[in-house]
Amino acid sequence: MNQDNYWEEALKMRNLLEEFDEDHGLRPPTILSVCGHIFTESISSFGWFMSNQETSFVTIAQGVLATLLKVFFQYRHADLFEKIFRIIRGDKSKASSGINLSEDIFAGFNSTLRQENITHYEYIQVGKGRDVGLNQISLFEAKVVCSNGEQILTRDIYHLGHQFDFFHMLSYYFTTVGLYVSSMIVVIIAHLFLYDKPYLSLSGLEYAIMKKALMRGNNPLKAAMAS
Repeated sequence: MNQDNYWEEALKMRNLLEEFDEDHGLRPPTILSVCGHIFTESISSFGWFMSNQETSFVTIAQGVLATLLKVFFQYRHADLFEKIFRIIRGDKSKASSGINLSEDIFAGFNSTLRQENITHYEYIQVGKGRDVGLNQISLFEAKVVCSNGEQILTRDIYHLGHQFDFFHMLSYYFTTVGLYVSSMIVVIIAHLFLYDKPYLSLSGLEYAIMKKALMRGNNPLKAAMAS
């Protein structure tokens, strides 16, 4: 198993279980999410990359989505589920992990469709190991991307899309496949910028644009061309 824990964090488990009985708004929570610490980050540069990715997307971004926007879904094996709620509503996963690669995220879909609460807590964390080899990381990223593509085709997404308002829909878009679409757009724009910069310099257009900006007093354009 790639899971780990610490003695000082285990002492907080009683406090975490008490969160099921706390007042979190309209309904009590059905999923308690905790922070994750990647303990394989110091093995290689790829491990450091995976650790930063986990911290930025799963811990920081998803914590904001859980606390403010209520569109957080389950992403870790260390999260706690309300057992009775899961047993009487078809359990936490889909029937086939081959069809639904990220089967655990459907637990969050199920809770959100039933207007239940999903919370995230920062005062407790668990350890987790990540693959540090380039081939293993590529296979893992391919699995995650394929699973996000499959989620769009499910009825859960269809029903969620009809229930969310505009702002929750934008947040949900970034939670799932929107992260990869946005990353692809950023990479394409960065490549276009790197290719256009030498072209403007070699063709003489950069000098003409800078001269025109200087004549018109367009300081923002001049600063953008000089960067």
